[in-house]
Amino acid sequence: MIPIQQRIAESLERQFAEMGFATQGVEALRAGADVSLRTLYKYFPSREAMVVGALDHRDQAYSEWIDGGPEKGADHVLYPLLRLGDWLNQVANTGCLFMNALSAYPESTAIQDAVLQHKLNLRNHFIVRLHHVAPDCDATTLANEMMLLHEGLTEAARLFGQKTATQSALRSGRSVLLAAGIE
Repeated sequence: MIPIQQRIAESLERQFAEMGFATQGVEALRAGADVSLRTLYKYFPSREAMVVGALDHRDQAYSEWIDGGPEKGADHVLYPLLRLGDWLNQVANTGCLFMNALSAYPESTAIQDAVLQHKLNLRNHFIVRLHHVAPDCDATTLANEMMLLHEGLTEAARLFGQKTATQSALRSGRSVLLAAGIE
């Protein structure tokens, strides 16, 4: 994305995260992005394109958020869960923006594709981490289990609080990894 398109996508992502997908009309989204209607439609020619742009921005921001962390053992693999807990505490605790978008637009193939791509990116992130600490492990199966914990943490935090949900996900993840011989 070029800088203005990136700035608009960031604004759209923030507005959808704060107010949901049904609340504000295109005029409110335009005003929130502080651009003309012509500029908004130039880069995002439909509401569906606006949602996909917002999701693409969130995917990139979240990927950067969970990068890094400890370089060894289970802590390396579990770092995205720890960072998710931080995200839910510091950035957003309104559930998964991707799943919220899918719920709001269940018939949209473009939105379904953006959601699936984000979830695959996240799963691949876990696979890379698993291969880094245990090259011979069944990384796909373990990554699926980490994804289940990730998605469960996102929803459980709304019910039980971010701290409790994060601690539970980390304990469960450590048990799964220990069973696979990853300490």
